[in-house]
Amino acid sequence: MSYFRKYFSRFNSDASFKITDKKLVSSFTDDPEFPFLVSFPRTGSHWLRLLMELYFEKPALVRAFYYKDAMDFTCYHHHDENLELSGRKNVIYLYRNPVDTVYSQMCYYNQKIDDEARIQEWSNLYGRHLKKWLVDEKSLVKKTILTYEGLNSDLHNEFSKLLAHFGETLDQERLDDVARQVSKSSLKKKTMHDKQVVNTSEAYSEQRGEFRLKYATLIFSRIYDVTTKLEEFLAEE
Repeated sequence: MSYFRKYFSRFNSDASFKITDKKLVSSFTDDPEFPFLVSFPRTGSHWLRLLMELYFEKPALVRAFYYKDAMDFTCYHHHDENLELSGRKNVIYLYRNPVDTVYSQMCYYNQKIDDEARIQEWSNLYGRHLKKWLVDEKSLVKKTILTYEGLNSDLHNEFSKLLAHFGETLDQERLDDVARQVSKSSLKKKTMHDKQVVNTSEAYSEQRGEFRLKYATLIFSRIYDVTTKLEEFLAEE
């Protein structure tokens, strides 16, 4: 077995590789100051990790999309779905409008998007995640907060926050070139192991718009039931 195959295993058809060697991974994650990228599922982490990998020319743990022979990494990505992650000192937190996040979750799991019980359940789960990382987490020495909407509307400004976290300044030309390579169509190709990661269909977008109109009030209400302190972080559209 080659050294490369020892440390990496191929995904199905998207040509990405998962770093499987526990010793290699722990050599980074055992350091509490090693950066963690934390994001609730369906909030844009695939896109951000591809942007980061091309810009920094090294991947995030534990999946490499482009630099598959890397032995150095930008960060470790963790969803923290069970809210059990602790002891970190260095975190980048990515979040997204909760209405779009709930809609995306329900579509991903093939749930009926008019099921109000499920809508409230997802809203509560995401509300607790937001509360932990935006409001409650006090042990961090270094924390940078990013939003999917910020990346989408003003990539230069939002990505500059990420670069500042790593002690770097923005190279606009470089980022623009990277962004052209990481379009929705290219992201779709890079996530072929999971065809539901990126949905670019017109019907999906139209249905999301209807979902926003019908359930935004309910979702934000459940989010703020977790804590009203989240109001300062969330924009109700």
